[in-house]
Amino acid sequence: MKYLWMTVVLAVFVVGCGQEKAAPATNHDGHNHAAMEKTAAPADAEKLIYYTCPMESHKHIHSREPGTCTECNMTLVPGVITTEDKMEYYGCPMLIHSHVRQDSVGRCAECKMELKPMRLKKA
Repeated sequence: MKYLWMTVVLAVFVVGCGQEKAAPATNHDGHNHAAMEKTAAPADAEKLIYYTCPMESHKHIHSREPGTCTECNMTLVPGVITTEDKMEYYGCPMLIHSHVRQDSVGRCAECKMELKPMRLKKA
């Protein structure tokens, strides 16, 4: 009887493990960027990445929430992934690397992610 129960428990464990779904691939920051890229900029939609100061000299100021710049008190504007025809620069889609901006296609110097077409949405 004891062996029967052990066999049943083992069988349930084996069947349960065989049906386990694979977790989505994530990178070092724990985010599933492959899924984020699929929804990044369908058609004319824009995806909000962060809020930042509109002054070029304060591009290192960024926040997850709207607010004001800690250096000049200007209202922070949304930085969004957009289409190439509306872009102002290529930027890293990671909040902590929002200061990485350049004029041409490339990769982020800090995380090696592909830079995306971005712009600042000024109201």
